[in-house]
Amino acid sequence: MSCSPRKHHIVYDGQDILSYSQNVSLRLTDYLEDVRPVVEQNHMYIRIASNDFFSISKDVVSRMIAGEYTAEQAYQAFNAQLLADNPASDAAVLTSDKGYSNVFHADGGNAAFSVMANTLRGVYDTDVLIAAANSFTGSVLAADYTKKMAASMIMPNSLLAYQRTMNGAELTETVRAFVEGCEGGFTPFNRGSLPVVSGIAIEVKEENGGFTLTGIKRDGKPLREDDSVTVTCLATAGGMAPLLADESRAFEGGDTTVRDTWSAYVSGGNAALAEPENYIKLR
Repeated sequence: MSCSPRKHHIVYDGQDILSYSQNVSLRLTDYLEDVRPVVEQNHMYIRIASNDFFSISKDVVSRMIAGEYTAEQAYQAFNAQLLADNPASDAAVLTSDKGYSNVFHADGGNAAFSVMANTLRGVYDTDVLIAAANSFTGSVLAADYTKKMAASMIMPNSLLAYQRTMNGAELTETVRAFVEGCEGGFTPFNRGSLPVVSGIAIEVKEENGGFTLTGIKRDGKPLREDDSVTVTCLATAGGMAPLLADESRAFEGGDTTVRDTWSAYVSGGNAALAEPENYIKLR
């Protein structure tokens, strides 16, 4: 198929490409700038389609490993699940009147991720929630969400929830592990990989490609070492491993995925999203 000179120019410029990653800014040329609103509104739906492939692939491959499927049976099952029509899933279970970007800002953080963290803090009924950066998928849209759409707001990465009650000093060390990283666990490598917190606000220093926790405030005041708080951490088992290995941190939970808990919440009939907050100051 031949391309017009205009199309050739778009490809040659090499910018009008929609990245799979939600945290990559769109760099559209003048040729496609007029369709930016359409691209931004549909970015999430592209992600949902990718999540479908991921989830179904995981299911059929695990069954192949277990000896339940041959390669041909796995292919047939994959195709059947991908083409399955579920009209009931089209009903709206969550309505968002406002849209929030997932772009990270040094003075405030990621608004879309803050919405999710603040909402889940209520779902888990906890004083403080700390979420690894790979907990959420992208922007929050001003839209009616079906159950399938809402589920796709949580990353399909076996994200788990771990809870315990701790004092202020222990909370500081827990947040430090998420911000600065720890041996055997996840270490943030850029601003977008910093954790999202709810119920507290943190101050972080960026230097030489690394991050240092410099302060925590709760209710606008510096966190006291003797404060008693319930804390919920959202992380994969691998990312949480160093904290779980420390016998002084007796976390509970880790047996139900965050995605399952979130899906149950939005299916309950009264789901609502919280407002975002400025949860981080990066110097």
